[in-house]
Amino acid sequence: MLLPLKNNRGMALLIALTVISLIVALTIGFNKNMRQNLQVSGIQRNEMTLESIAKSGITIGMAALQQDTKDNHYDSLHDVWAKLAEEDLSSLFDEGALSVTITDNSGKFQINSLVQTKNQLQPGTSLPSATAQEQASRDFLWRLLRNEPFHLEDGEARKIIDSLIDWIDAEDGDWEEEFGAESSYYLGLKEPYACKNGTIEFVEELLLVQGITPELLFGTEKHPGLAKLLTAQGHDGLLNINTADPLLLQALSEDMTAEMAAEMVDFREDEKNKDTLSSIQWPITVLPSLSGTNGLKNVTIKSDSFTIFARGQLDALTKEVAATVERNKNTQKIMLLSWKIE
Repeated sequence: MLLPLKNNRGMALLIALTVISLIVALTIGFNKNMRQNLQVSGIQRNEMTLESIAKSGITIGMAALQQDTKDNHYDSLHDVWAKLAEEDLSSLFDEGALSVTITDNSGKFQINSLVQTKNQLQPGTSLPSATAQEQASRDFLWRLLRNEPFHLEDGEARKIIDSLIDWIDAEDGDWEEEFGAESSYYLGLKEPYACKNGTIEFVEELLLVQGITPELLFGTEKHPGLAKLLTAQGHDGLLNINTADPLLLQALSEDMTAEMAAEMVDFREDEKNKDTLSSIQWPITVLPSLSGTNGLKNVTIKSDSFTIFARGQLDALTKEVAATVERNKNTQKIMLLSWKIE
């Protein structure tokens, strides 16, 4: 009778150990899940905080542009919006950091200014000639492509310009420029697609256009790309000479050289010349040869379109927001056109 009792005690001990092991395993698993949930919650909290920091940068940028309309009636790299990247914004947040940079799209070449007319063609009629504004933009791009550092041959430059005209122009159907390309060309590619026949929305879209290569658009180790000089915003073809890149200044005229463009940049960067930039005639002060009929055409000192880049940082995490905004010419109000979070 003693043996069964011993066996029962042994069985009870075994069951107790099994239950304890199970409880320990469950406890460890529970603690692990709790830690994971806490980590996930912490990451989500940081992500939300980071996104809020980055988005606030867009608001700050728009406020700076709005304030600028009260400070002066022209735009230059001496303005508060242009110097925002130098500001320390860390005091605005209990945790995290923010940097905001604003670029002037009006200081870039408006690629959509190549085509402005609404051509209504009748059967048997010829394609109307370009307007003065269209021709001015096409001549500008011609000079830009042929100048250093791009230095394209005449045929290459003409092919790109004609292909861009065909890509943008929605009114001429399948009418093809002499060196351009319509859907008949693009549909014959290894990966076919139709010619857009519409406004270019993003600079990256240019990679779809005949003649434009990634090397030309984004540059190489040896030379910069076209992308930083172009904008999909605007149609009037006006270039802000107070903010434009030297390569764009050089393309304003056949008579402009790289040295002349550099002189203009040196002048406008000098703080003591800041007020002089309020006159569209200031280049004559630097380059007297630009007076009279040799003056620069299709230029401005007032900007309407800007891109705001905001970068938030929290510990090792970063988030970037890019927004395109427009300044209304009549009300001077800053309007948000689009934005994307990266």
